[in-house]
Amino acid sequence: MDARTFLNATAKFFAFTAAFALVSAFVSANGTQPADPLPSWNESASKNAILSFVQRVTSEDSADFVPISERIAVFDNDGTLWPENPVPFQLAYALDVIKQRSAADSQLASDPMVQAANQGDFAKLLAGPHHDGLMKIMALTHAGMTTDEFKASVEAWFKTAKHPKLGRPYDQLTYKPMQEVLSHLRANGFKTFIVSGGGADFMRVWSERVYGIPPEHVVGSTARTKFEMRDGQPVLVKTLDQLFVDDKEGKPAGIHQFIGRRPIFCFGNSDGDKAMMEYTTINNPRPSCGLIVHHTDGDREYAYDKAPKSSGKLVEALAEAPTRGWVVVNMKEDWKEVWTEAANAQAEGSKEELTGNWLVEDIAGGGVIDNAQSTLEVGKDGSVSGSTAVNRYNGKAKIEGEKIEFGPLATTRRAGPPALMDQESKFIKALEKATRYRIEDSGLLYLMDETGKDIMRLSKLLK
Repeated sequence: MDARTFLNATAKFFAFTAAFALVSAFVSANGTQPADPLPSWNESASKNAILSFVQRVTSEDSADFVPISERIAVFDNDGTLWPENPVPFQLAYALDVIKQRSAADSQLASDPMVQAANQGDFAKLLAGPHHDGLMKIMALTHAGMTTDEFKASVEAWFKTAKHPKLGRPYDQLTYKPMQEVLSHLRANGFKTFIVSGGGADFMRVWSERVYGIPPEHVVGSTARTKFEMRDGQPVLVKTLDQLFVDDKEGKPAGIHQFIGRRPIFCFGNSDGDKAMMEYTTINNPRPSCGLIVHHTDGDREYAYDKAPKSSGKLVEALAEAPTRGWVVVNMKEDWKEVWTEAANAQAEGSKEELTGNWLVEDIAGGGVIDNAQSTLEVGKDGSVSGSTAVNRYNGKAKIEGEKIEFGPLATTRRAGPPALMDQESKFIKALEKATRYRIEDSGLLYLMDETGKDIMRLSKLLK
């Protein structure tokens, strides 16, 4: 090998070594791939579309580069960032409030829409172009109080209320994959906004704590707020006047009025988001992308499109998606996980807390006989056993989150006094009706039926 050949070979070797070092540094100091920003997503076209779009608009050498000041992403809330079935969470709050108020106010109880709310007639509440009955219930339960009073009311509700199917606190039921999208966008210079048909004041109570989205980045339905001096203190009072519904065609108008910039990334899940998707992606002078969350997972959440339990109908936007190039996320296939760690930990913690031996204190509001112990012992494997007060029993329970279902129970066949046999019958029937449980801060265990009514109260026995 002559000197020139040797020098060329040496140069190539060092160039290769340098390139390898750069690749190794990029891969990471631990020799692993760079951290996946969307680990709760399966490898799919949906995930790739999100990552590809973000890379294109944030790379300075890209023809699609968008300056940071124009990186605006808008998210519908209900059904996009957290569930909206069987009813949107704000409606669940309003239904609880209207039920309490109408019980003490006969005039309020006579209102047709209040009656529909108390009877669960959501078809009547959702009738009209802007869900007129629903908006009236929202107005009745939100207006007349100060903004501070309303905030306190919402915060108190979140502390105790739980989702009827999933059995977890509402503010823990956010979609982990969408939380990862929010974080990834913000890490790449995007400003993230909620643009939702829900009430702006309701969402602003918790949006920063739950999503990291500050109150000033929440666009929602609003009514006029008036300033007053009460007892020498300035307050803002919520009214029913000048209602703006931030839904359907109202969403692009709300974006223009409250954000002032056209989004380049839009996330929704229903036909109520179609106008916002169109505004974001049609004739936008900047590169743009629209994404629809399609609820297809009846096991981990819900499966619906044209026939939701309340709101969230998805027909027109789904049909338009292929021609518009909108990304459609199949929740069942595209998401490895659905819930955040807080929800998963809460569910596992509740199950662990349930394990042990419990003494029945009340059955269906009728109390129990003193010194006639009915007990329930729950094993870590879901086994159950105990005393009915007369007989012994054993069996299994299916426990998922805060849902519980007692399987067939085998009992001994001893007879006892009529009163004790009556208690045994009520005890067994209550177990058969139980669908959910909760453990209060007091340590008391409550079993509930499918309507959410308490049917048994128990206290934990010391070992």
